[in-house]
Amino acid sequence: MKASKETFVIVLILMIILFLMQGMVYSQPVIIGLKGGISVPELSGGSTPQSTGYTSRLAPNFGAYINYGINSSWTLKAEVLFSGQGGKRNGMQAISSDNFADMPLPPNTDLYANFNNETIINYLEIPLLVGYTINGQNTSISEYIDAGPYLGILLNAKTVTSGNSNLYLDQAGTMPLSVDGYPVPSQNFNSETGITSSVKTLNVGIALGIGINLNIGYGVLDFKLRGVYGFIPIQSDNSSGSNNTGALYFTIGYGIHV
Repeated sequence: MKASKETFVIVLILMIILFLMQGMVYSQPVIIGLKGGISVPELSGGSTPQSTGYTSRLAPNFGAYINYGINSSWTLKAEVLFSGQGGKRNGMQAISSDNFADMPLPPNTDLYANFNNETIINYLEIPLLVGYTINGQNTSISEYIDAGPYLGILLNAKTVTSGNSNLYLDQAGTMPLSVDGYPVPSQNFNSETGITSSVKTLNVGIALGIGINLNIGYGVLDFKLRGVYGFIPIQSDNSSGSNNTGALYFTIGYGIHV
């Protein structure tokens, strides 16, 4: 009886050692780190003249992340990021006639002006990703891909405009607006307007990225390129347009094994 108990204990110890050795070979330690870089966002789509024609702007992207290794190839990742989104339109562009309600204009008249317009939308972004390391995580340099959904929580939104321009009835700028036969004076477009209430609070989308990990010191240096796209049109009122937000992120991070 005694011998059988000793055998059981020895077998249990061997099983635990084998399990730990397997974990040392295949599973990876948890990595916690910080990352930062630039976001190159763009507002796509647009169902009205006032919501089309956006190009990219530059914005910050930074936050914290945690990686949990499932085995030598697969990783679960979670992040909390500040993500700058939005877009810009510079030059001749459509504006709503509602901004000039004191002028005797027909309803729903599209006006045009030549000025600079930047839409700044900031999100708290929470991606949940699955990563695959192409040549294994136990090498000094490893390449990986990852993908998964993300939740975007609106922090704030505003438009920043600048410049002076006459008002026109056509996008080519050949038909200056006049009232009672007199041309409307040049308008000052230097302003900053909060539009947080006009943007939906939540968004969900997909993220897809590629990167390179370098094992340096006590942690991992991470260089990454990621693309994101939001599935939900951002406007609270669809009559003002229907844009989707997306971006490219270029980030550098450093995480430590815990």
